[in-house]
Amino acid sequence: MRIIMHKLIIGLTLVGFFAFTACEVDVVNDPNNPSLGSVTANASKAEMQVLMTGLEARHRGYVGNAAQMFGCFGREGYAFFGSDPRFLNDWLGQGGNAETYPDFFASDGTYVDPYLAVKQANIVVQAATNSSNLTTEEAFGYTGFAKTIKGFQLLWPLMQQYQNGIRVDVEQPLNPGPTLAFNEALAAIRGILNEGQTDLEKAGNSFAFTTTAGFAGFDTPAGMIKVNRAIAARVALYAGDYPGALTALNASFMNLAASSPADLNVGPAHVYGNAPDENNPLFYPLDAPTSTIYCVHPGLIEDALPNDGRVAAKFARRVNNPITDASLVNTATGMPIVGAYQDGRWATNISPIPFIRNEELILIYAEAQARQGGDAETAINTIRNIWGVGNYTGGTSTDELIDEILFQRRYSLWLEGHRWVDMRRLGKLGEIDTREGGTIYTQVARRVSEIAWDEG
Repeated sequence: MRIIMHKLIIGLTLVGFFAFTACEVDVVNDPNNPSLGSVTANASKAEMQVLMTGLEARHRGYVGNAAQMFGCFGREGYAFFGSDPRFLNDWLGQGGNAETYPDFFASDGTYVDPYLAVKQANIVVQAATNSSNLTTEEAFGYTGFAKTIKGFQLLWPLMQQYQNGIRVDVEQPLNPGPTLAFNEALAAIRGILNEGQTDLEKAGNSFAFTTTAGFAGFDTPAGMIKVNRAIAARVALYAGDYPGALTALNASFMNLAASSPADLNVGPAHVYGNAPDENNPLFYPLDAPTSTIYCVHPGLIEDALPNDGRVAAKFARRVNNPITDASLVNTATGMPIVGAYQDGRWATNISPIPFIRNEELILIYAEAQARQGGDAETAINTIRNIWGVGNYTGGTSTDELIDEILFQRRYSLWLEGHRWVDMRRLGKLGEIDTREGGTIYTQVARRVSEIAWDEG
């Protein structure tokens, strides 16, 4: 299946290239490499399986950029990537400005890559809808799964672009829909997820396709509905719809009775493999001598509560090979900022990466409860006690509870693409630690292709 993923990515890239660059091409349907048109017209189950495997492959594309670029923006870490100084200078706002520089450096992963996954999801929906080889229930299984992934993927360019907005309707590449403002785009994404849920509810008891091990426990329509609603809860939180978030959580896989780190880690995941498949993009050998390493922001070590188990679980000390860069200096002291800790979450270069977890759902629940005057402390204490820091004893006003939840999200959801987004949505970007003298961005500038399309 991993080899199929690799081949499908190459195949779809070539399909896209010829579709958008050729003026006149004689149509030849190779039975061994069917055209996109033949697949979307009346796909067999074998062809549908290839499309679904490709969707899972595309579904992974955002991970490295969401973790590492968004992580730099929110000062969760520093990208000591010796191949190009812009990973530090531009991502930290010491050089190029993300808000004014179209096609900002190394930002494709949270814009172009998600749209490739969206395109793949649209192909799946079209193929399933047009296939006479599927029962009605089977077709709904494909479309419900694809719409769920589509909704999830559209969040990443929207979080990157923020008030610039994004295009949600991209089903016709040469006639895309309008750019929607942030709130409109959120509403549209919620609509897509709701459609996905409705389709999954009509999909019977099993899928007609197989998924990777990343969806173990969620590889039925009923299981995928729980994933769909978990994603919907995140989107509702971003929209400030706290009752909606709680409603979605009730239909998700949230487990408020979690009692261990393993319980918190439950959720669907991206799977990786050795060549020709992709490696885990966040894995770096522990404490290895290298000029390419993503290191933990020192503020996370300094601000951690005593005995917080997340420090040992997530941050691995570079005892023999701490790293520095001449451009990264503490402006208050004039001393180099040392990359003394690295990401320690991944055992190997093929470890799976969860894309939404029970821990996040519990913290969404806590925030939604706090916003409505409900019991947020029980959920907060579930997280705190699992990680060994004891019950919360601080203030109980809404603002105080939100600050506590934000603190827990900082450690629980470290490098999962949340910190920068959280600080922005809560109006706290100015509180981010900029000891290196950089800039905290609000959003990334629109891409040249989008500007040219609107002006063309």
